[in-house]
Amino acid sequence: MKKLILILFIPLMTFGQSKGVLNGFKYAVIEEDSYFLKNKLKEIGIQAFNTNEQLPQDLISNNCLATYISFNNYRGGSGSIPAYFTDIVFKDCSNSTIFIATERHQTNYNGALSKSIKRLDKKISYMFNPSLIITSGNNSLKNTSSDENSIDLSSELSIREYFDENGTELIEGIWELSHNIINDNSQYKFAIIKKDYKYILYVMESNASVWRPGDIKGELETAASEEFLTVKWFGHSNRKKPIYKSVGVVNNNALVKFNINGSEIILYRVYPKLTNSKNKIINKGEWAGNGSGIIISQMGHIVTNYHVVEDTDEIEVEFILNEEVQKFNAEVVQKDIRNDLAILKIVDVNFDGLENINYNFKTRSSDVGTKIYTFGYPKALSGMGKEMKVTEGIISSKSGVMGDITTYQITAPIQGGNSGGPLFDGDGNLIAINSSKFNSEETENVNYSIKTSYVMNLIDILPKAIDLPSNTKLQSLSLTEQIKEISKYVVLVKVK
Repeated sequence: MKKLILILFIPLMTFGQSKGVLNGFKYAVIEEDSYFLKNKLKEIGIQAFNTNEQLPQDLISNNCLATYISFNNYRGGSGSIPAYFTDIVFKDCSNSTIFIATERHQTNYNGALSKSIKRLDKKISYMFNPSLIITSGNNSLKNTSSDENSIDLSSELSIREYFDENGTELIEGIWELSHNIINDNSQYKFAIIKKDYKYILYVMESNASVWRPGDIKGELETAASEEFLTVKWFGHSNRKKPIYKSVGVVNNNALVKFNINGSEIILYRVYPKLTNSKNKIINKGEWAGNGSGIIISQMGHIVTNYHVVEDTDEIEVEFILNEEVQKFNAEVVQKDIRNDLAILKIVDVNFDGLENINYNFKTRSSDVGTKIYTFGYPKALSGMGKEMKVTEGIISSKSGVMGDITTYQITAPIQGGNSGGPLFDGDGNLIAINSSKFNSEETENVNYSIKTSYVMNLIDILPKAIDLPSNTKLQSLSLTEQIKEISKYVVLVKVK
């Protein structure tokens, strides 16, 4: 059900879109080791290091001082004429891509690599600016969903609340490290969280200055038997390639043992306790979580976020019908993973459809400053109750993180469980689907909603065409009357 991703996940961009984007980096670290590339970077004023070299002390203390460069060489071409290609990628300390280029050369890889650097040199005028240094790096893991999966990895309380609300799967939880490595007094506490089919070790605490909360120290992947794991262990200077790979043994989901360079490493679970864990595999009778949704057809089609219904075995929706709350079974009929959207369909013998839907589905863009209202069921299963909640705000930007055109940035507060709920304007037009919140100590009420034009793309590929709501009667009603009418079509989505 839950989908975790870092808040610093951003769309790819090129230097042509942001002149001088390298000015916030003091160094460059070349992850594939290339003295040719190192010298090319030196020519345009960037101090570069290969990973086999001694790094400056300030970079060891703060890996965000550097951009991290990887490249891939391969041969191509057509007919009998070969060509040499190089893909080059620049990333920051949060593993977000800031520059990517592919170039070719007729005779060798260095020629292609040189052309990539020339392209870089043409796009920027490099001059180190200390005020642009990234200071946060991976200091927190934030879900881009507004669901209860948002975590502040600098706060153990936040992590415990996350596991309390969502349960744990296999080895998910808070773990500490023990080892017998001579002359190494390093200590770590990790949050192990499942992402896709892997279990990611996010640093919570460490006495090593190069590791900060939110950094990824390792990856664990279960084998054919869940008693064995593939272990990948990362170093501080290269967060892309593991410095060690090993095989681990799991005991009762409470102890993991593996060897690194001949030394035994032990991870032991400290939270949640096995007896108290709401493990979603064991407790099949409980709902694993909830989100929100909006009915868009008389036949019972519902739009929500994909992460709300991802990997679920059962979906139940609740909403007001005939002036009482009713529950119906539903299933996913279409999904858009990239844009975090899904369409559900009520598949219940007790559902006879709706007579009408009294709001308007708007696909044209809304302007900055538009008054907006979010509808949903935040934390309906974990303390806030099943009464629908409404919050108000404005559209503060017509684009999201790093200019993402699929979303609006809004000021209306949203909480875990609002995911998939509708965003209406003051005229009763559905204009977006609430999807994410920006969690930061420096920002408040920075949230994102997916525009209905992208919902339309998903509706267009349904097996059977549906008639979307187009009633404008809400325009003439007061706000309280609008809310009463809209609440009939806002659904509580429960999953397990």
